[in-house]
Amino acid sequence: MASEIVPAPAKRSRVWFETAWPWLKRIVPWLLVLLPAILLNRLIHEHKVNIPFLDDWMFVHMDAKLAEGTLRWQDFFMVQMEHRMAFVRGVIMLFHHFLPGNYTGQMWLSWVLLALTLVNVGILLRKTTGVPFRVWWPLLALASVALFSPVHYRIVLWAMMFQVICPAFFLSLAMVLLLARWPLWIRFVGAVLCAQCATQCFATGILVWVLMIPMILWSGAIPKTQSRYIFLIAWIGVFLVTMGLYFHDLKNETDPQFSYKQGEEQTMERNFSSFFKNPGKGLEFVVRFLGCHLGRGWSVSVMDASLLLGGLSLGLIVVFSLLWLKKFRDETLRERLLPWLLFGGYSVGAAVLTAVGRSWASQSGDNAIHARYTIHAVPLTISLVVLVWMISREIRHRRPQWTKVTVQTVTAGAYMLVVIQAVSWTFGERMMAVWESSRLRGAANTLFFNTVYNTEGDIAGNRDLARKANELNLLNPPMLKNSRLDNFSLMPQLLNQNTAFFRSCLVHSVEGESKAVVEGYACLPNRVRVADAVIFTYKDKSDGHWEIFHVCQVMGMPLYLVDLMARDLQFVHTPPGSLEQEGLAGFRGSFSLQQLPPGEHKIMAWALDYKNQRVYPISGYFEVDTVKKRVKKLGSDPKAVNLQWFIEKGKGNPNWEQLK
Repeated sequence: MASEIVPAPAKRSRVWFETAWPWLKRIVPWLLVLLPAILLNRLIHEHKVNIPFLDDWMFVHMDAKLAEGTLRWQDFFMVQMEHRMAFVRGVIMLFHHFLPGNYTGQMWLSWVLLALTLVNVGILLRKTTGVPFRVWWPLLALASVALFSPVHYRIVLWAMMFQVICPAFFLSLAMVLLLARWPLWIRFVGAVLCAQCATQCFATGILVWVLMIPMILWSGAIPKTQSRYIFLIAWIGVFLVTMGLYFHDLKNETDPQFSYKQGEEQTMERNFSSFFKNPGKGLEFVVRFLGCHLGRGWSVSVMDASLLLGGLSLGLIVVFSLLWLKKFRDETLRERLLPWLLFGGYSVGAAVLTAVGRSWASQSGDNAIHARYTIHAVPLTISLVVLVWMISREIRHRRPQWTKVTVQTVTAGAYMLVVIQAVSWTFGERMMAVWESSRLRGAANTLFFNTVYNTEGDIAGNRDLARKANELNLLNPPMLKNSRLDNFSLMPQLLNQNTAFFRSCLVHSVEGESKAVVEGYACLPNRVRVADAVIFTYKDKSDGHWEIFHVCQVMGMPLYLVDLMARDLQFVHTPPGSLEQEGLAGFRGSFSLQQLPPGEHKIMAWALDYKNQRVYPISGYFEVDTVKKRVKKLGSDPKAVNLQWFIEKGKGNPNWEQLK
């Protein structure tokens, strides 16, 4: 019989595939593990904004003391509510010294800490699974998806928030050090340093001391009983000394604006009494806290989704802990499961401590799902993935007849987790853009704190500390030194009226003072985002430049809701006007007529692009008479404010000078 003839192209493809397959089997797993880290890296690069926010301003006091020569070691250990943050303060002061004005460096530190935590997870997997990388790489890939999810947007895009990543990183590093084959004293010193650093980052870092005790006793890291107990006694001794120093005179020492409006008071007594007076509320807080990173992005309430997923996670870790106790005499299984039970136990402990410290601050308990808490629950998710895989392998080994059901159950669970994470990822990516837009507006307002009489729309703005930071050269770019519009690049591109429009300007008398109320909407070209600031100017009669006299902000829901909900909100009671315009990009501000020189002035608005330091003219022009206290509408033709020559110049009209 004649042999089958294989076409040459098919034969070449098969040869190529057979040659490449061994390499693909090695490369693809690593690509899947590293892909989430790469994607988050690119998202941080795209959405980072170099401006302090909220608690970031707290450290300006230390910079001022350093400049005056009065900074003391005690300043590093000062208490913010229940946190001592010497490690965090030290790192931030190093950034301020070597990279003054660079706050995005701290955001990149957050990414590095997440990457190092993933490395620690990989080392723990290698040490506890007993199988090669080609078997357990899907676990590391799922861990990478959870760690690098954009749902942590408020952590990776907020400079000082690297502090909340530190406890889980230092806990995993302490476990890795304990399981290493180095001399015992090196492992002890390394683990103690990890615990100390975690403690001086965030109050939940105290859990590292507690969680390492079972690791010392039952992980098999220290085989000799005498050495193990010496290690344990020394560990507990350092722990007790540290706690004595930590809780000595533990009262808030930071400004009320950085401490839930607390003064210099003992906070722990109030926290514990509030928690134990209503334990049911505290339990709900704990459960929602554990599910807050998975409950975002769904159509259901975040409170409900977090309660469901957090309850499921808590139930599973409890069941696995009971199984561990039941199988305690199985030394191999006990040692393999223990690190993951403790790593997940960090999340539970962090939830309890946070409930004690914060459940009083909200009647509804919605602060349990605060976006800056999402990273604390990730160790539990990672641990559950590993524990389910390990226990399923154990079941298949001991009950071969259950292999099919076990594989199907684990596979279904993995698919469900991937779907949940995918929803969280898409939501987090959207929120990174929203957070960027908000921080850009804060950065834009900060530019004018030294020059403009009033800026509207500050979110957690801090004029006094911002000015102090500017004096210390800690802002980049620095504040404007004058209020001329030509501090920015003036773009000769009149924004389309569907994108931006200065709609109205009306004069009202408020408590005997004449004020103008302005309204409109403002997006940047192509609706990349709403304007970073709406700048109002008048023409200076001395030399014809545009002078800034007022700044306000777009105050609307996130712009991405246009794509998400615009069609579904047709024929629904929504704000007047277009959803894309007034609904999501509307601005409303007011200014005193005293902000303008006496007389008649033609005013117009500009949309600021802070990233590129550009301003775009907005249609809609008015003439304000500050003496007669009246406003005249001039229409939308740039000729009304002698702007047509500028627009034509931008279009390339060779006769633009004739229009000037």
